Amino acid sequence: MSNHLLEFTRISVFRMCEHYLPKLKITLDGLDKGVLWTHEKETLNSIGSIVLHVGQHIQRHVIRYSNNGKVEGGIENHFPDETALSSLDLILFISDHFSSWREIMTDYMEGNRDEENLDMFDIYHLVEHTGYHLGQIIDRVQRMTDRRFQFVQNGINEKSLKELTYKD
Repeated sequence: MSNHLLEFTRISVFRMCEHYLPKLKITLDGLDKGVLWTHEKETLNSIGSIVLHVGQHIQRHVIRYSNNGKVEGGIENHFPDETALSSLDLILFISDHFSSWREIMTDYMEGNRDEENLDMFDIYHLVEHTGYHLGQIIDRVQRMTDRRFQFVQNGINEKSLKELTYKD
């Protein structure tokens, strides 16, 4: 794999799995279903539906990169309200999807898959899309619960991410 693509993929994996996922799990931890599935306005998606949307987006990338397949149709409007799901259910769901994505990207980084199938723009879109929705989720949870997460002060920050990424 080219050095630039390898480094970019590595940074993307660490950003998604060591930066975004911990924030998401902390944010969702212990939320009651009322908060998870509330639509603050009719036109806004619930926190839970945004989590399911992000999970579906990650899953589509796993499918695309695991069998070099093309995934048809968009998911721009895929924000399901699965109100029976708890915060723990969502944490397990999203953790599983992040884990599958890490595994497939690691296969590419280790040379077990043909790097020609990787698309830097596609990976960048996934990371950016996930970060965008993570910000929405954090903002909504803070607003609806008056919780403040202090991620930077608690070690989930760019400096820590860089140290983790280049630890080996």
